[in-house]
Amino acid sequence: MCSQWASRESQRLSLQTALDQGRTLLDRNRWGQFATPPRLASEIVRYALQLHDANRISFMEPSCGTGSFFSALVRHIGDKRLDQAVGVELDNRFARAASDLWADFGLEVHEADFTSPETISNCAASLLVANPPYVRHHHLTASKKRELSFLCESRTGIRPSGLSGLYLYFVLLSHKLLAPGAVSAWLIPSEFMDVNYGTALKEYLTRQVSLVRVHRYDASEVQFDDALVTSTVVVFRNTLPDPTCSAEFSFGGSLTVPRVSHQLSVSDLQATSKWSQHAKGAITGERSGPTLSDFFRIRRGLATGSNNFFIMPRQDAEMLGIQRRFLRPILPSPRKLKVDTISAKDSGWPMLPEQLALIDCPLPLEQLREEDPQLAKYLETADEKVMGGYLVSKRSPWYKQEQREAAPILLTYMGRGKDEKHPLRFIRNDSKAVATNMYLMLYPIGPLKEYLAKSPSSIQQVHSALLALTADDLRGGGRVYGGGLHKMEPKELAALPADTIAALDPTLLTAERTPSEYLEARPIRHSKASGATTAEIRAWARLQGFEVPARGRLGSNVIAAWHEAHSALNETASGLDCKEPPQTLW
Repeated sequence: MCSQWASRESQRLSLQTALDQGRTLLDRNRWGQFATPPRLASEIVRYALQLHDANRISFMEPSCGTGSFFSALVRHIGDKRLDQAVGVELDNRFARAASDLWADFGLEVHEADFTSPETISNCAASLLVANPPYVRHHHLTASKKRELSFLCESRTGIRPSGLSGLYLYFVLLSHKLLAPGAVSAWLIPSEFMDVNYGTALKEYLTRQVSLVRVHRYDASEVQFDDALVTSTVVVFRNTLPDPTCSAEFSFGGSLTVPRVSHQLSVSDLQATSKWSQHAKGAITGERSGPTLSDFFRIRRGLATGSNNFFIMPRQDAEMLGIQRRFLRPILPSPRKLKVDTISAKDSGWPMLPEQLALIDCPLPLEQLREEDPQLAKYLETADEKVMGGYLVSKRSPWYKQEQREAAPILLTYMGRGKDEKHPLRFIRNDSKAVATNMYLMLYPIGPLKEYLAKSPSSIQQVHSALLALTADDLRGGGRVYGGGLHKMEPKELAALPADTIAALDPTLLTAERTPSEYLEARPIRHSKASGATTAEIRAWARLQGFEVPARGRLGSNVIAAWHEAHSALNETASGLDCKEPPQTLW
């Protein structure tokens, strides 16, 4: 059997290569066809077989391709007996290949759509292993999404979001095909752990089945040669969950030898919205301390509708004769911006090697032809691609940009970074330049806005406080894609801790959140010497230049320095009428 399997697996790999080459990468992306590497298929099947207690196996492989998981099953089945093996494949080329390769080993291949209710109805798999198609929701029609959502709800009581990828529907729709106690293992994108549309799958894993294992591969160690996606293996049993039981979460390395591994109770998982933090072992409760949303209004940068058309070097725009009043300074992409502080000329334009201008004009075209004929002439060169864009087609006039002030602080929207290297960059913007949607724009609000109005130069300290956020803070707050690409959405950034901002000045907390409410809400040890939290004193000390440990007890000199710096404020606060709670933290 071993020599027969080796010969057949060699044929399978050759066929896989030929079939992959028969379609462009774009076509394969639309189909979600990314073959499971043999090493990965082998370790997933071996792990699943260890959990399969019964000696007799009824196997199923949805979206089987050329049968990578079935091949691994044949190799590792050992003394267990294969009673039935079913594969489902929509692409007739792969369906024929899988049938030709594995029919005499017992695999029955159905050339069909796994999500169709008519495909399979009389199967009760005791072992299901799958790498479902990675098809983004953009490639699913609205009617298909409605159909899939209805089917999922009818089978599980859970209705997925219309933003869900096809893999999520696969997992939910497989439920009725599992025998009681069946082992089910899935190789899927890690994104479900953090995004809102992953809620349906997380609900299923914690409330309808018994979650056994979630292993997230390191984003910097891409598992697929032809797809930049961070992969996760999810394994569960088809039994009702016990809230007191736990599941194993692991990260990095391999499924067999992970870099990090620990147990998490189902009740803890049900209470948290983001699971990626658990994969690395960062088990934390919900924060109740200050977050960036307390101090900033966070918005995406501008979506121009066509950067190539509306953004040009300032020098080129002026050579065309476009009037300056219709040109706004705008920053280059993060890749071309090498500095973390943007200085400005008296005019407000950034002091950068190449200044970029954004065309922005509110005048109707007829009036524009009279007041700035050169700009009107340029606008008439817009091609169908520019004019047919969604944003351009919805604007009036179509060349008028969203009105947005320059933000004093920016964060790069996407980036890479391992270990201590920050994946994203906070940038101080002293110019009047706006930014594209490759950045997030941070506008101070409330007490921080007032604080900066009194002392504009303090923006430097605010920038330094943001730079004090650790690489793990940024990685944990956002989401990660294949190849270690990290991305941060406005809501995710807003939820990051802001202890370092609060430590700049005791007046920075709002009246709505009194000192007692703030301190009592935080499950963190307080310093008896100051009444402040250890985290707040640590953040303040770093900004003052003290060397303090990342964890543990603070030195008496640091506590004394904090107490001395805030003693005057404490004395003032102690004299306030008790009916009027002080407006400060201390």
